[in-house]
Amino acid sequence: MSVSTQKQSLSDRHPLIHLKKVDPLLYRAALPHYEAIDASRGHRRSYKKLFAALAGSIVSQQLSTKAADTIWSRLETACKGEVTAETILKIRLPSMRKAGLSAAKSKSLKELAGAVMRGDVDFKKLAKMPEEEAIASLSKIWGIGRWTAEMFLMFALEREDIFSSGDLGLIRSMEQIYGIPKDSPKEVYVEIAERWAPHRSFASRVLWRVRDVPSPKALSN
Repeated sequence: MSVSTQKQSLSDRHPLIHLKKVDPLLYRAALPHYEAIDASRGHRRSYKKLFAALAGSIVSQQLSTKAADTIWSRLETACKGEVTAETILKIRLPSMRKAGLSAAKSKSLKELAGAVMRGDVDFKKLAKMPEEEAIASLSKIWGIGRWTAEMFLMFALEREDIFSSGDLGLIRSMEQIYGIPKDSPKEVYVEIAERWAPHRSFASRVLWRVRDVPSPKALSN
């Protein structure tokens, strides 16, 4: 199927069609990537997978992917093969430290597990809460900041309209695409992102791929 035929077959409600209307520049940048983005979306996640996703975000804070993966693998082993709220509460702090976790991250994982077990964090409710309310709810947990909450909402809960103005990868990609001077005021990026609503999550995924994934030969619209 040709690219033009693929585009014609998309629903009018598809994020790519929205970008074509509101931001032709990002639309053209998205063309080589939208199929890969679509393929990565729409996966229903169980409670255990949602907990693991949020726990994994905590583990990976300020680490390279390789280092985070190594620590996560060790943590899984220490948790008898599965990282859940129950296993995190049972595991002793020395075992967490031996897996490579800092004292701060160990504490954060314990706090998260406790909040989930008490019902203070309900993933089903988070999926339906207004964005700011959901971020505030997650940020009450020690060690979880706005960026971690936003990434969880976007990738694990697949909320459709998330943009993280604190994500350096998004900022650098926007500077590249729009010719924005480096480290401009936050409001500059937020104002551009507002035009993508209610599909800011899709647009963010485009920005990351434009920066991180080699593009095929440029496609015309």
